[in-house]
Amino acid sequence: MTDRMTHLMVATLEEGLASLHGRPIRIQALRRQFLPSSSSFRTERLDVTPERGRPLRVFFKDLNPAHLMPKARRVRRFELEAGQRELRMYQSLLSPERFGTLRLYASRWEPEHGRMWIFLEDGSGTLLHDRLYLPRWTAAAGWAARFHAATRDLPDAQTSFLPRHDREHYRRCLERVEQILPNLDAPERKLVERGLECFAERIEWLSTLTRCVIHGQYFGENILWRRARAAGRVAVIDWETAALGPGTFDLVSLSSGKWTKRQRQAMWTAYVEQYEVATGRPVEWETFRQELAGVALYHALEWLAWWGNHRRLSKHFANFMRELRAVLDTHFAQARAEPTAVR
Repeated sequence: MTDRMTHLMVATLEEGLASLHGRPIRIQALRRQFLPSSSSFRTERLDVTPERGRPLRVFFKDLNPAHLMPKARRVRRFELEAGQRELRMYQSLLSPERFGTLRLYASRWEPEHGRMWIFLEDGSGTLLHDRLYLPRWTAAAGWAARFHAATRDLPDAQTSFLPRHDREHYRRCLERVEQILPNLDAPERKLVERGLECFAERIEWLSTLTRCVIHGQYFGENILWRRARAAGRVAVIDWETAALGPGTFDLVSLSSGKWTKRQRQAMWTAYVEQYEVATGRPVEWETFRQELAGVALYHALEWLAWWGNHRRLSKHFANFMRELRAVLDTHFAQARAEPTAVR
């Protein structure tokens, strides 16, 4: 270990692990390996050899926006907020014992020196999107329901750092989608304008939906299926987009894509069943379906706004155009009365 960064990483880990275990920890050796799977932030796998005890494998994430991966730099703003939000989620809300999330071993937040690091438990397993095995996806839906139920009524002091899906949030989404309209061809523009019309009518309703802590990008690529462990098989990663919003937003993310009607229904049913158990309250199915439809409309538009100026970089823009068309044709083919909120 000769370079300065590695020495500082060792010192940070020693301090964090000592605090976690309640005794001094000394690291004899640390081997770093860059992970080619890094998508937004630079990540590494660290093989840690302490002076005493078993070797430890650690997942290192560099949250400095100046060190974003090349593709991410083209679509993401230079900001500290997202990385700081993920760190605060691990520090204040995520619990390995309660939710099975990765354990935070250590962190260093020194923006003035360009050091914004988190050191996490290296979760062994496979990402959910690597295998379309429905029981794992319904388990992920159940996990989301339990997490949403547990984070509905948290005090403001614990969640004040999170963005809120409120009236202004939805109006900003509408404005961002309007900005991409000139870049669309005529059929696309007609479809998106139709979606915006339905969305504008539902902004007030959306702002009344019960809010809880949501992941914000609850896709299969952010859900780890662990090898057998007592705390549970589902471990959710990458919390930079966490927010206070309707839990159905995460469920829409999870069940978007090329699923059959039966498969989506299975995920929705798993969510409702677990939510009822966790809250002790029955969910009225038709009201729940109305909320899913309205949130799915917003979900598609939000992602179209995100990818609208970067559509050549990814197939996601076309995917969310299909999602928008599907939700409009299924739920908004005719004018409907404004739905009521799920409580």
